[in-house]
Amino acid sequence: MRATRFGLAAALLVFGVPLAYGLEIWEIQGPDLRSPYENQTVSTNNNTVTAVGSGFFFVQCPNGRADGDPWTSDGVLVDFTGTPAVEVGDRVSVTGRVVEYYGQTEIGGTVSVTVLSSGNQLPTIVDLDASVPTDTQPWPETELERFEGMRIRVVEGMITGPTDRYGDARATANGERTFREPGIQYPGLPNLPVWDGNPEVFEIDPDALGGVSPELAAGTRFSAEGVLAYVFGSYQLWPSVLNLESVPPLPISVSGPASSALTIASQNLERLARSGGDLAYDDRLDKLSLQIRELLDEPDILAVQEVDSLSVLRDLRDRIEADASSLRYRAHLVEGNDPSGIDVGYLVRDTVAFHSTEQIGADVVFSWDGSRLYDRPPLVLEASRNGIDVTVVVVHLKSLGGVEDPGSSGDRVRRKRFEQSEWLAHWLQDRQTGAPDENLVVIGDFNAFEFSDGFVDVVGQISGSPDPAGALLPASEIVDPPLVVAALGISPETRYSYVYQGSAEVLDHALVNENLAPLVRGLAYSRGNADAPDEASVMIGTAMGSSDHDGLVLFIGPRVRDAGGRRRP
Repeated sequence: MRATRFGLAAALLVFGVPLAYGLEIWEIQGPDLRSPYENQTVSTNNNTVTAVGSGFFFVQCPNGRADGDPWTSDGVLVDFTGTPAVEVGDRVSVTGRVVEYYGQTEIGGTVSVTVLSSGNQLPTIVDLDASVPTDTQPWPETELERFEGMRIRVVEGMITGPTDRYGDARATANGERTFREPGIQYPGLPNLPVWDGNPEVFEIDPDALGGVSPELAAGTRFSAEGVLAYVFGSYQLWPSVLNLESVPPLPISVSGPASSALTIASQNLERLARSGGDLAYDDRLDKLSLQIRELLDEPDILAVQEVDSLSVLRDLRDRIEADASSLRYRAHLVEGNDPSGIDVGYLVRDTVAFHSTEQIGADVVFSWDGSRLYDRPPLVLEASRNGIDVTVVVVHLKSLGGVEDPGSSGDRVRRKRFEQSEWLAHWLQDRQTGAPDENLVVIGDFNAFEFSDGFVDVVGQISGSPDPAGALLPASEIVDPPLVVAALGISPETRYSYVYQGSAEVLDHALVNENLAPLVRGLAYSRGNADAPDEASVMIGTAMGSSDHDGLVLFIGPRVRDAGGRRRP
């Protein structure tokens, strides 16, 4: 037996099942991640209903009965079969079995509910803000657990990851977006850079308590009141009130200098193929045509990744021409080694003088197992426009998937990422040595950040400027003079092309050599894919959601524009 504020909480045995009655909610929750009364039948009396959903409701201790301990929760979910006959503000007594449903403490089983009164004042709400939850590691494991089931409020919230296919979005309560930072996610490895993982990010499920669920774009500012739940490993705000204070005006086209002699763009097409996916093939072509024509502003050279074949790339070319008869591209693609069939290629405008394409690295052997090192071998394009000769190398390197896995699977991913970047660095250096006056661009989906991920410094290796923070497989200075990472020249708040688990990051890059760098007028990313809610991917008649990556455009040299502001060929 243990003492409570109302006397003794006796433990009885009813039909062989432990029964504890007269417990306060904070006793049921306890100071740890799991209830000390798990699998026991309990009774908790005269608590206030704070939220009601379909088949469940939340109760919380009235203010005068809270224990005052900041590390024990005063609220809990009651899992009620059918529609609970309670309303917000009711005082109720509840009897049921304590269950840890995938980590969320609930009172469930055969539940008995008695309504004692109605229209009562709700318990004081807890504010999540710039200091709660903490944004630093080590993160107390009960940092948010202590509020599980309680009323919470967010006054200056920011959606950092858009609504996913399950209807959930990622958010912060400090009003700021979160970005990927250098290093291995906490706790990391000794003597290597560590990224804290942005622990301040939590989830929001707008329709968990019923009602219409808005599709939330990253960058949306909001305020909300609701309750805190824990669902399949994530803390979620289930709002009863949700106000969208400002919403980004997606989609947004690239913004570059007033004139340029040549624009080179990159776009991951997210597995463009004639079959598969949630949207009809013709509709996908329509969205991508809009993306290329409107958001990427009709680039002269477009490097593409994740396209199924040359015939599919020609389909996209034909759709662009059908949508804008004056806009003509030539399609170039060489099949690679990817088992799923995706390749890299180019769309080159007919106003560009095309010279050649060459696939490189297709037969290079991966030391780990003797397989091909490149699933999507780089493709080299030589072309010229307005007196500027360029050599463009489009890449789609090994993804980050599995990079943190323990054992040999993670070792293989890390080694492959390292060997791909090292081989390409040697090729680039040989190219620079053999043609020192060449204008060289390396562009595409690097699947790597502008800094070290702690395991492999892919961009540092390819550019010739390793991150001083280092990596488990350290980069070396092979490329000399080093290439310029164009993304480092834009403001940090716009430096991203992808959003993963609520953190914005750069996966898509353009690197230029020392010879071309003085002609670079800027780099810009379009907006409308990485920030867009999942629903946008099946919306017709808009470029928004045409891919999961934002496209980029590299602006090179001067260009004359006509009186209407359109770029002359």
